[in-house]
Amino acid sequence: MHNRLLVCCSLVVVACSSNKDDPSRKNVDALYNEAYKLMKSGEYSDAASNFKEMEVLFPYAAKASEGQVLSAYCYFLASNYQEALKLLEVFLRYHPSHKLVPYAMYLRAMCIYMQVSSVGRDAKAANEAKLIFMELANKFSDSIYRDDCLKRIIILDDIIAAHEMSVGRFYQKNGNALSAIGRYNFIITRMRHTKHCPEAYYRTIECCDSIGLNTEAVGAYNALLKEYPKNHWSEKAQTITKFAAKNRNDAPQK
Repeated sequence: MHNRLLVCCSLVVVACSSNKDDPSRKNVDALYNEAYKLMKSGEYSDAASNFKEMEVLFPYAAKASEGQVLSAYCYFLASNYQEALKLLEVFLRYHPSHKLVPYAMYLRAMCIYMQVSSVGRDAKAANEAKLIFMELANKFSDSIYRDDCLKRIIILDDIIAAHEMSVGRFYQKNGNALSAIGRYNFIITRMRHTKHCPEAYYRTIECCDSIGLNTEAVGAYNALLKEYPKNHWSEKAQTITKFAAKNRNDAPQK
């Protein structure tokens, strides 16, 4: 991951060095070179401050906006994701057509991605990162970041599905079968590609069985066996759902 961001940062550096001369070019270059040396030596927070200072001291210089992105990158390397996000959000708001927008979007998504909570906690960060990765992949389909975005979306979907399963199991354990079914149905209908789908079917069978929704339990059971015939959850469903094995072919025909 850091290698990819370092390569991307090199592209930013090239972009910075290609700017035309302006009256303050010499001073901007001196500040930029000092910041770049700090970044290369691992002094990320100091480098970030210097890059950010470019915009403060030389707001009309061509390098000022790139300095925001480089500053955000340094804050990212320092694991100061909140400061990086602030800079990136400002950059994207005021430079929507800048050539560094794809990189800024990718870096912004990565800042959020690095803060994704463990399973069982709020999945807000995972959903937010996913939306940015999706927007970047769709809006800049020829971007060098697209493939990585798609891979991370798959990872995030698995995290989101795991969170939904955790909430569903909580509802189920506390006797709120209908709310649990709603969470499991979200996974079955929208997260089928994740590894959590078979368990979502199984838990749906359990919930339906517990509140007397026999027809729905049989339907979920049949779907589980059809889609995941050799899965652990399919085998387990056959042992605990007493009526399903007997009636799996007796479900009402539409």
